[in-house]
Amino acid sequence: MKTVLIISYYWPPAGGPGVQRPLKFARYLHELGWKVVVLTVKDGVYPA
Repeated sequence: MKTVLIISYYWPPAGGPGVQRPLKFARYLHELGWKVVVLTVKDGVYPA
C-alpha cells in the first residue's frame, strides 16, 4: 500500500471552499488504495 502525506491548513471542521479540495482529494486517493495521512493545525482560526 502506498502512503501519501497531505499538508493542509484548512481541514474539517473548518468550513468554506478551502476545505473541499484536500478533503475530496484524500477520499479519492483512499478509494484508489492509498493510505492517506493528513497534517493540519491543532486549532485553526475558523471564521464565522
